[in-house]
Amino acid sequence: MKRKKNLAMLLSFCIGAALFMSTAFADVISKTGYDQFKDAIKKTVENLSEGYDSFTTEVALSIKDNDKVLMTNSAVAKYDMVNSRMEDISTTEFAGIKNESNYTYRDNWMSIYHGYNDKDTYYVNEYEKEMKDAVTIRNFFEDEDAQYIERIFDALIGNLKEYVVVGENSDGSKEFSGKLSDAQIPALVNAVTAYVAKQTVFDSHMERSEIGVPNLKSDIFVKEIRGRANVNGDGIIENLFGELIISGSEEGGTKHDLKVELVFKVYNINSTTVEKPDLTGKNVEKSIVRNGPNTNNIEKYFGKWKNDVVLEEGDRFIKIGERIIEITGFDGTYVYGTYTEVYKEEYADYSRGSNSYSLKLDLSKYQLEATDASGNVIQGYMYLEMGRVECHITSEKPGESVVLYNSTFNKVFEE
Repeated sequence: MKRKKNLAMLLSFCIGAALFMSTAFADVISKTGYDQFKDAIKKTVENLSEGYDSFTTEVALSIKDNDKVLMTNSAVAKYDMVNSRMEDISTTEFAGIKNESNYTYRDNWMSIYHGYNDKDTYYVNEYEKEMKDAVTIRNFFEDEDAQYIERIFDALIGNLKEYVVVGENSDGSKEFSGKLSDAQIPALVNAVTAYVAKQTVFDSHMERSEIGVPNLKSDIFVKEIRGRANVNGDGIIENLFGELIISGSEEGGTKHDLKVELVFKVYNINSTTVEKPDLTGKNVEKSIVRNGPNTNNIEKYFGKWKNDVVLEEGDRFIKIGERIIEITGFDGTYVYGTYTEVYKEEYADYSRGSNSYSLKLDLSKYQLEATDASGNVIQGYMYLEMGRVECHITSEKPGESVVLYNSTFNKVFEE
């Protein structure tokens, strides 16, 4: 499990670096081309999330050390949005000697998983109630912070427009390509990328004997970035290639060029089919997922529920206050109530921000909205089950980690 977590960190950084490459090249072309390419990125994501009936995506990632292949990963995902089905097959190879393959299938009524170390076992989760949002793709450009991130990239890239070539074809399609050396990359972009690489990859405790990633300690910098992309006549990105080379030295002085390559493709648009796998003869472990809300006699949850705010002080735990949830209403879809924090007078300083919220719970999704007196909304989750209330609200208080927060609220009984 630890190696999987470390590998996930590495892949997250590599994919992030590849996204940086694609965004960088989108932002360095001429103003008109720049706007057109960003529109193509946004249009592609929008169509994948809500426009196409079906499609197939393919992602291939490789990591090389001085041209020695350390790891390759490929993932082919098929989406049938009309019938709400998807399947994903991913394969990872380490240093050419070990292969790992994983299979996932999902629809509104079940999910199936088969891992490389599960032998012939397929894990099937059947949903008690239809999960209508089981197969979706999130459009991250609709996120509240997307426009700010876009502006940050605009500011970081600077005036690199001359290094990108844009070609237009007679059918309306376009080709974008470019190459940047370390001397052409803005110092701030280089420094930030190198810092993130060091923190997420080179300083992490990976099992390097298996993955083989060098532990770079000094002289870390982005040596080269290059990429290309093809946009079809409809303004959709059909394929994207990016390469990032990070150079650095190990503690003993050995130099390395760590190369990350990523390829992304979209094809079989509106012609992809997904069928539920036939598990006849396979070893199947089946579980029933209780995803349907229990709306029977929800009034039994009306009233106050609380837990203690506990602080570690020296060699003991002390109670410094209480969190109180009061459930006041239910209209068949939403549960309503309030959330309040009360602190002892001598610990009033631990009360920062708002201590009172109105609550609105979507019982079908367990999604919670908490609104303070100024109308500010924070998100969370709440579950009403087994004679208790489980509540998870994103904290807005600095230093909240010093408080031991138990998300279980117990019933307050009137004596």
